[in-house]
Amino acid sequence: MKNVLACRLLPLFLLALFLPRPAHSVGNEGYEQMDFGVRAAKKGLWREALFRWERASKLLPDNARILNNLAVAYETAGEFEKAQAMYTEALRLAPDNRDIRQNHTLFEAYYKDLLARKEHDASPPPTPDSGKEPEKEPPDAPPH
Repeated sequence: MKNVLACRLLPLFLLALFLPRPAHSVGNEGYEQMDFGVRAAKKGLWREALFRWERASKLLPDNARILNNLAVAYETAGEFEKAQAMYTEALRLAPDNRDIRQNHTLFEAYYKDLLARKEHDASPPPTPDSGKEPEKEPPDAPPH
């Protein structure tokens, strides 16, 4: 239960690290889209946030913060391959950014665990030896 709750709260925590800062010019549409996405995400409107951050990334393709926000949104939407690609690109653009590195590390650990669980759940159950008959209880065994 704690793990499920942590997984749901993690994107909000990660997003809080990248709240808009007032150093942007008011007329810059890319930053306006980014800020709009942050406000949407804070309200739980992740599809709207994703839409806004995708628009912002087209306007500011080399902005690591926008790519990090996109990664968080993709992660929240369960699109883990896209999230991984965005985190990787954000790290490429800002390799010294401690927050992006931390988000990426947390995501990688979660994603690795998720893939391991899926692999375990998908593995076929053991089958009895085909040459043996199943063991039967002796006729005088007490009822269960």
